Amino acid sequence: MNSDITVILTLFKTPKKNLHQLNQYKNFKVILFDQASNLENKKMIKKILKFDFKYFFSSRNLGLSKSSNFLLSKVKTKYCLFTQPDILIKSFSINNLKKILKKDKKAIFVAPKYSKKKIRINSQKKLGYKTVKKINAACLLCDVKKLKKIGFFDEDFFLYWEDIYLMKKINGTKYRMLEAQNIYAMHEGGKSSVNSPEITYIRNVNFTFGELLYDFKVKKLRIIKILRKFLQNLILFFFNIVKFELKESKNNLAKINGIIKFILFYLRSFLSIKN
Repeated sequence: MNSDITVILTLFKTPKKNLHQLNQYKNFKVILFDQASNLENKKMIKKILKFDFKYFFSSRNLGLSKSSNFLLSKVKTKYCLFTQPDILIKSFSINNLKKILKKDKKAIFVAPKYSKKKIRINSQKKLGYKTVKKINAACLLCDVKKLKKIGFFDEDFFLYWEDIYLMKKINGTKYRMLEAQNIYAMHEGGKSSVNSPEITYIRNVNFTFGELLYDFKVKKLRIIKILRKFLQNLILFFFNIVKFELKESKNNLAKINGIIKFILFYLRSFLSIKN
């Protein structure tokens, strides 16, 4: 058991195949947050995972930002691996990420390189790394003390853009982000949750919402962009309805609702400032 690394994962309607993959973390402390779930799901997961883990759940979907912040608050080790159920990474790769993080005193986290195919790793290769301004946040080994000091994800974000906003925040501090050169993880991409029209709809709503929220946070929001996106998707919605392109029309509707969700957020923010 690696005593100084905790693996934290958010689950949301995770396929059984990906739950089985979590056995790759059996040599680490693991904390799971299961959204839109119940204790029955915990029993099912306990049958799949062949090791002890901490489990928390919510009966509703709180979003990735809130669940990730909750998980980080439960971490007691020096390092934590923030990852997703559709990531495959070897234990020795995680430990090599730790070696890199320990080398650089200003590093707040380090990420592996990614591949969709199995890669033969030459263990004799030097553990090289480089400082980057942007990083793929699907799998990160984090220095817990530093991350808790500056804060993890902004909870105004629900599912998308929270990582981009975090990187912008880190780039304004004394800390830096690292990308390993000879450490790899496999990322299936989009497989953390089951594929269903409901999940696709949630993703489309919150990608659009997150994009506008990010622009608002960095003071680059333009009213013309909101109007253009709204009118464009409204026209496409009716156009796709006429063509019986129901899948595309639903995507347009999701984006419209993402815009409305942002407008409501903006109005609440404006009223709270005024009060």
